[in-house]
Amino acid sequence: MTDSRDRLGTERSNRRPDTGVRIPPIFVLGVVMMALVVGGLLLRAVVVAGSVSATQAAPSSVGAAPSEPAGTPDPLSSFGTGSTPGSPAANPSPTSPLTGYVWPLVDATITLPFGPSDWGEFFVDGQRFHDGVDMATKCGDYVHAAHDGVVLAASRQYDDYMGWTGDLAPYYHLLDTKHWWDSLPIVIVIDDGDGYRSIYAHEYQVTVKPGQHVTAGQVIGYEGATGNATGCHVHFGLFSPTETATFALDPAVVAKDLMPEYEIARIDPLLVLPFRCDVEEMRTLRPIEAAPCPPLPSPSASAKAKATPTVRPSSAPTVTARPSPTS
Repeated sequence: MTDSRDRLGTERSNRRPDTGVRIPPIFVLGVVMMALVVGGLLLRAVVVAGSVSATQAAPSSVGAAPSEPAGTPDPLSSFGTGSTPGSPAANPSPTSPLTGYVWPLVDATITLPFGPSDWGEFFVDGQRFHDGVDMATKCGDYVHAAHDGVVLAASRQYDDYMGWTGDLAPYYHLLDTKHWWDSLPIVIVIDDGDGYRSIYAHEYQVTVKPGQHVTAGQVIGYEGATGNATGCHVHFGLFSPTETATFALDPAVVAKDLMPEYEIARIDPLLVLPFRCDVEEMRTLRPIEAAPCPPLPSPSASAKAKATPTVRPSSAPTVTARPSPTS
């Protein structure tokens, strides 16, 4: 009997759960790994949902039109601003300061500045435009090279070096047929050796020839009024042959003289010539340099201070008006 009870007690005891039994480590590790995987999937779902919401809330920047065309340079600080023919850009400026320039005429008066003008034969942004600076002293005065360089033209045959962007053959044929060559201005064009060409128009006589090396300040001719000019002066222009912007020639001149429609855009020569306080246009263009300048005298006082001009040399010819297809 005792053995039966003891055996029964032993069997019941074996059927009760043993609270001291330990869970196998491999089971714990498996549960932890499953929890990590499920947590990672849930986190990824949240991140993707947030990204989709942000994309729908804000427009994509890919392909969006910027407020200003990418890479459009400031016309006041960058040279190279291009334009397609028929849509000339605002006049360009040099990419970096051009050095070594002197005035073509000593103590010259600006008679027509660079820029919008009713006297201009070109069009920029729908306005008539003067593509250089007209300056004057007196008939027969010395014209100086503004920079060291090599002479490209020094006669009435100069258009090949003026930066026209079209065919000049019809124009040359017209000059031959109409015998208009002698009505053109005498022009000097110099390669300044810094990527630019300088233009000196309306001389009555030149002292240099193509291929000749010149230095800044060297006499290259005499101030005159050849071509379409109302008086003795020098039309001074400056441009780079690599410029892509263009100035549009007056359509009436194109039709009448069979000229190309466009020329390479010029820069304002007053940006590179030595600063002078007495030149009002320079004060406007270069206000930092103008800051220490005294106030300009009144126009009446300036007129009284000017001496009566004299002619040098005395052999300067009298200029008579002749028909001219261009200025």
